[in-house]
Amino acid sequence: MANLAYPTPCGTAAIIPPLTETQRRTAALREMDADLHRVLIQDLMVVRQHEADQRAAEALYAATEARPAAELAFAMAVASSVRGDELAVVGAHFRQWALLAQGHLVSDLVDLCDDGQRVTFARRGWSKA
Repeated sequence: MANLAYPTPCGTAAIIPPLTETQRRTAALREMDADLHRVLIQDLMVVRQHEADQRAAEALYAATEARPAAELAFAMAVASSVRGDELAVVGAHFRQWALLAQGHLVSDLVDLCDDGQRVTFARRGWSKA
């Protein structure tokens, strides 16, 4: 790859090529994942421009609806708990479901942003009005 940096009177400048669509999407997913991680820990609200606000945990669950792998992981966690399996087993099933759900929610939120809709996070009790 060619060296894109060149010397200037005030230092070194560089020509930075624009991001490809794949690079832009990857960066958006990474940033949204980090934001959602914080939102889930702080129990904040997911505020979508054209949809009702949802508590982050509710949005996480809603993101798994009609997604077979995530629904199966949730069913496995419930069945494991009801059977009385060891907590480590139940926790592993729940963790698998949570990771799948978070991935789906992150993707859904980035899709909304790509469509030009605003997605923000707020404290519970906050209102758009």
